[in-house]
Amino acid sequence: MTDVSRCVHFRRYSLSVTGTLVLGYLVLYLLSLRHYHGVSYRDPTSYFFDADRAYERGYSAKRVAEAEAYLSAAGDIAPSARMPGQQAAICMGIVSVKRRGEQYVGLTVASVLEGLSELERSKLLLYLRIGNTDPKDHPIYSEKWVETLPDRLLTYSQEDPDFEQLKEWEDGGWYRNKTIYDFTTLMKECYDSGAEYVAMLEDDTLAVKGWFPAALRALDTVQSRNSGRDWIYLRLFYVDGLLGWNGEEWPKYLAWSFVVWALITGAMVASKRTFKAELRSIPMSAIWLTSAVFIPAAIALHFLAGRQTMWPIAPGVHEMNKYGCCSQGLVFPRAIIPRFLERTDLTTDWLVDMMIEKIADGEGWSRWAVVPPLLQHIGATSSKGYGFDNSASTIWNFRFEEYDI
Repeated sequence: MTDVSRCVHFRRYSLSVTGTLVLGYLVLYLLSLRHYHGVSYRDPTSYFFDADRAYERGYSAKRVAEAEAYLSAAGDIAPSARMPGQQAAICMGIVSVKRRGEQYVGLTVASVLEGLSELERSKLLLYLRIGNTDPKDHPIYSEKWVETLPDRLLTYSQEDPDFEQLKEWEDGGWYRNKTIYDFTTLMKECYDSGAEYVAMLEDDTLAVKGWFPAALRALDTVQSRNSGRDWIYLRLFYVDGLLGWNGEEWPKYLAWSFVVWALITGAMVASKRTFKAELRSIPMSAIWLTSAVFIPAAIALHFLAGRQTMWPIAPGVHEMNKYGCCSQGLVFPRAIIPRFLERTDLTTDWLVDMMIEKIADGEGWSRWAVVPPLLQHIGATSSKGYGFDNSASTIWNFRFEEYDI
């Protein structure tokens, strides 16, 4: 075969088959880069993630407006019509301590309640604990909605047997011990209500409209899938930025990348040898260039595009024993709570979510999550102090913003 027969002619210019392949691949690759730059800007696992655009509020802005309207009418809202002795499906506990600047807990409570039917409201117990040892220190203490929206308002007083210890933790900045105490004691209060499930929410979350029936359906799914295994919680919120190309899984990524490279390269070489006549116009240099450059470049682009772009988690209920983060919204089955509380330790230096995960890992309890999440984290200032504000503002789920407005 002559060199001329292996060229593509364009009037005065000519390109070899290899040159044509390089040019075509380069154009396609540049178009792909532009495509992923546009579609992956909200994927925190992507190289193309753009924080300036990604954190723009979509659906959560609508829910904030609805929650604010609900709060403004809190004085006219009738208490839940619960029959005497009626067992709640979910008891929800929310602990709130005074933050610097904006207090989010009102929005949290309002978004949980706004949109519930009368029947749904009767199946939900809402317990709110003001975590300051002097409840009057919290700006919400005198607000009208605190009297009308929660089913119970819990506060600390000097008569509490642990009051001096709580005061010492509070004054000394021992927020880890204090938050574990707040969390576990409120969980016990909810457990004592007799509710089938106990949900623990942080005070800077926002619930999607219709979260209650969606959560009950998800809980039914978890119960059916566990087949007698112990499970500790259903996660209503997760940080999708942690569900990327995790470093500890690099051997798996490398192995699959090699398999893809080997299969495509092997197919090209085998085809060239089997169909010599039909593929005589394609030189071996084009095949080796594809193998050595094009395939690795395509694999690299796959990883650059981000895991949530290339392999998004399907909507539904999924086992999520790792990388979920954090403790914004967890629903515990009633049966696990006594065993969980027996294993908690107020003297540790853990955060609440760290404690839960360590206990679950040690006991082999499975953990589940609903996708997309039913909660969004909206706090920009941390209740833990100044050192956590930067991380607080990035605890976010981007798929929550995709709910229909």
